[in-house]
Amino acid sequence: MADVLAGRGRPAHTPAAAVYGEAFDPAATFAYDPDRARTMLDEAGWLPGPDGIRERGDDRAEFTLMYPASDSLRRDVATAFAADMAALGIRVELEGASWDRMDARLPDVAILLGGGDKPYDLDTQLYGVLHSRGPETAPYDNPAGLTIPGVDAALDRARRSLEEGERAEAYRAAQAAYIDHPTHVLLAFLDHTYVIADDDWDRGPLVLEPHSHGVTWGPWWNLAGWRGSP
Repeated sequence: MADVLAGRGRPAHTPAAAVYGEAFDPAATFAYDPDRARTMLDEAGWLPGPDGIRERGDDRAEFTLMYPASDSLRRDVATAFAADMAALGIRVELEGASWDRMDARLPDVAILLGGGDKPYDLDTQLYGVLHSRGPETAPYDNPAGLTIPGVDAALDRARRSLEEGERAEAYRAAQAAYIDHPTHVLLAFLDHTYVIADDDWDRGPLVLEPHSHGVTWGPWWNLAGWRGSP
């Protein structure tokens, strides 16, 4: 992943990033330990078959991972992920497709999603991804429909509270509960990288960008407020 992002990102363990300060739990991480992963698969009965792909009974450790065909970064991230899984004896079949085709396959495949469409509060980073689905849940929020013990209660408590310390504690509890029962493979928090000229313009501060980026965000988010040198 370091090669794909050229160092412009950080490993993601939960949907919460360090930028959220007190509400971020730095202990909510997974160790990078491929040997331990192989041992866990062996102990669970997933053993390498004749072609190196793990099997348990009649089941093979393989699945399809879809990504938007128009997005070269997601293609590269998916390729890197598949290579890492192959080293563990898990086969990941990649398929670039349109969103319409992915919508139709949601119950059957994994999909490489990008988060952060509303990054201005940790509630919108965690609730849709980790909370149990309900009648009004969006299709790509917790698409597998899994419930993590302790997470719903923590997220609901944080959403009801107006006290920042209490909210932060609840979000940390949700992250810790997720580490005990992970339901996604979180890959990276990536940086949005822009190239600008070295000039005398005062562009003001940068902002935390949402999932959407480009000329409407980045250095241009406050274009009307730019000030040049006298």
